[in-house]
Amino acid sequence: MRPTATVSANDPPLELPVEHSLEPPIDAARAFVDELIDYYEEAGPDYAAWSANFNMHFGYFAAGMNPFRREPMLARMNQIVFDQLDFDDQAGEILDAGCGLGTPARAATLRFAKARTTGVSIVPWQIKQAQIFSAGPEYAERLRFLEADYCRTGLPDASFDRVYGIESVCHGPGLSKSAFLTEAARLLKPGGRLVVADGFLKQSHRPLRWPLNTITRKICECWSLETFADLFEFQRALHDAGFRDVQITDISWRIAPSVLHVPVVTAAFLWQQIRAGTRLSRQRKKNLIAPMLAPLLGLARSRFAYCLVSAVRI
Repeated sequence: MRPTATVSANDPPLELPVEHSLEPPIDAARAFVDELIDYYEEAGPDYAAWSANFNMHFGYFAAGMNPFRREPMLARMNQIVFDQLDFDDQAGEILDAGCGLGTPARAATLRFAKARTTGVSIVPWQIKQAQIFSAGPEYAERLRFLEADYCRTGLPDASFDRVYGIESVCHGPGLSKSAFLTEAARLLKPGGRLVVADGFLKQSHRPLRWPLNTITRKICECWSLETFADLFEFQRALHDAGFRDVQITDISWRIAPSVLHVPVVTAAFLWQQIRAGTRLSRQRKKNLIAPMLAPLLGLARSRFAYCLVSAVRI
């Protein structure tokens, strides 16, 4: 297993050609919202085939772990993100941006015993299920879920000490995800930290060649993404939003063992549906196609990386 490698630190990112378009029109970005909600409303329950606990992301493999056991790697990814938050034994407020069914938020509530956690999602079904799954007394008074767009939450300024997003920021508009980063900066107190774990394009100003361009477009279509973030655009947007001490670590090889589970899980799920005589909806079919293509995109190491990003709000 190749060790993690720091891609960049505090320096501003390199400038890209001025003709490179940073963001699409607002109307075009908003056109993805209904599609995103439909996707998770229809295909969301199928994530149980990937994780019984609804950890809706890839896993982190560390030395000593069993690569054939997926759930511990998925749970480990949550803890790796929490480690980056640098918030143990402190009172305060934590925001899970794009919380899914709330599994990481529940883990954060248990990990940070003195803090309160808020999860936000734009998908009503996710919020309803997150509230049901979080009804235990261990979460009372310290965990809440709100139906809100993480690019415009409506929550008060400087109301959080930490913000994180695990494979959710990719759903934001534009290559830079500047709308999300601007909102995260507004919500964070000075000195607050943002942590993002997600897949990133690299050098997106250079056109992708076939078949990588076709694979990337299909993955975005199937997962209801406008586009993945571009690593350099994202870093530049962090600085523009008022973040400093930016640390970017490529952990692509750490998630590789969990990615290798995808074909087996997908085949088993599909066979189960065939035996049951189930006709899959369009969104559920999309949820089968994207994971099968994701490993192919991950192999393009010069153009794609899975990264941990942390930054401090000045």
